Amino acid sequence: MSEIPTTMFAWTKTTDSVGGFARIEHPVPTPAAGEVLVKTHSTSVCGTDIHIWKWDEWSRENVPLGTITGHETCGQVVGLGEGVDSHSIGDLVAIECHLACWNCPRCEEGNAHICENGSIFGVHINGAFGPYFVVPAVNARQIPEGLDPGYASIQDPLGNAIHTLTGGPVKDSTVAIHGLGPIGLFAVNAAKAMGAAKIIAVDWDNTYRMDLAKSLGADLVLGKENDVVAEILAATDGRGVDNSCEFSGSPQALANTVHSTRMGGYVNILSVYGNSMPEVPMNEVVFRYLHIKGINGRKMWSTWDTMHDLLEQGLIDVDAVLTHRMSIDDFEQAVDLAIAGNCGKVVLDFT
Repeated sequence: MSEIPTTMFAWTKTTDSVGGFARIEHPVPTPAAGEVLVKTHSTSVCGTDIHIWKWDEWSRENVPLGTITGHETCGQVVGLGEGVDSHSIGDLVAIECHLACWNCPRCEEGNAHICENGSIFGVHINGAFGPYFVVPAVNARQIPEGLDPGYASIQDPLGNAIHTLTGGPVKDSTVAIHGLGPIGLFAVNAAKAMGAAKIIAVDWDNTYRMDLAKSLGADLVLGKENDVVAEILAATDGRGVDNSCEFSGSPQALANTVHSTRMGGYVNILSVYGNSMPEVPMNEVVFRYLHIKGINGRKMWSTWDTMHDLLEQGLIDVDAVLTHRMSIDDFEQAVDLAIAGNCGKVVLDFT
C-alpha cells in the first residue's frame, strides 16, 4: 500500500454564494481513537450536494464555509485509530454518513440516525470530495459480497430509498414514487424487488429519468402532461395508493402525495425543501387519516441489512441507475450534469 501523504487537495465550500467551491489544500486527517482513515475510491453527487451548490436556506444554515463536502462514498481503510479492532488495513468500506453519539435516548431506542447530538459527514464536518477522510469505525460498513467496489458509494442513496419505502407497506401494495432523481429511481427498483403489486412513478418533464423508471419496473409513469392525482386514483380503483414516497422537494408533489394516498395510507417524505415551510393540505391529512412520516437517512443498522440482502441477491440494478462515471477533477461539471438531470447517479472516481 502506498505511503500516505501529509496534505491533499479537496473540493471545499469556500464562499457564501451559489457554487462557491474551490479545490484547496488540506492536511490529510489522522484517525482519532475509534476512527479509521479511508482512502477514497469513489464519491457520488447527491441531491444534498446540489442544495449546497445552490446555497439555499437549508445549506446556509447547516454547512460551515471551509467544509469539504461529499458524503455518498466508499474506499479502502488505510489507517486505524486507537482501539479499533473491527477493521483491518485494506478493508473496502462504504460510509454511513449519520454520525451518532450512541448515548442519547434516540440512540438507545434504536434511532441513531436521528441522534440528538448527531452530525452529518460531509455536511457539518469534512467529507469525501477529497482523497482521504476519517470517520468513526462503526460508520465504515463492509461492502456486501459480490458488489463491485466501484458501485459501493451508492449504498447511501439506495439505503435512503429503502428506508423511505419501508415507512409503509411494500410487498403486495400499491406504491407511488414522487420524484425520479437517483434515490427515486432506486426506490422504483427496490419496490419491484420487494414485491410491490403496482408501482407508479411521477416526475415533471425529465423524460430521461421517466424512461429509466419504466425500465426499472414502474407500471405507470406520469409527468407534467398528466393530472397526477386523477391518474393515480384511476389506477387504484379510486382509492389512492397504499404507500406514497416523496423524493422531489416540490411543494406541489407533496400536495399530490396527500391527495392520492388511500384512506389510512402512508406518506413518507425524504425530501429536503429549499423553503422549509411548504403548504400542506392538512384537512386532507386529517380526514384521510394519513400516516405522515419524515425520513432522515437510513435506520442503523436494519436498513443496511435489508439493502445488503437485496444487493447480494442481485435484485438491484445498480448499473442502470449509475449512468455516469467521471474523474474527481471534473467535480464542477458533474454537479452541473446532476442539476441538469440528464443522468441517473453520477459518481466521481479518485483512481
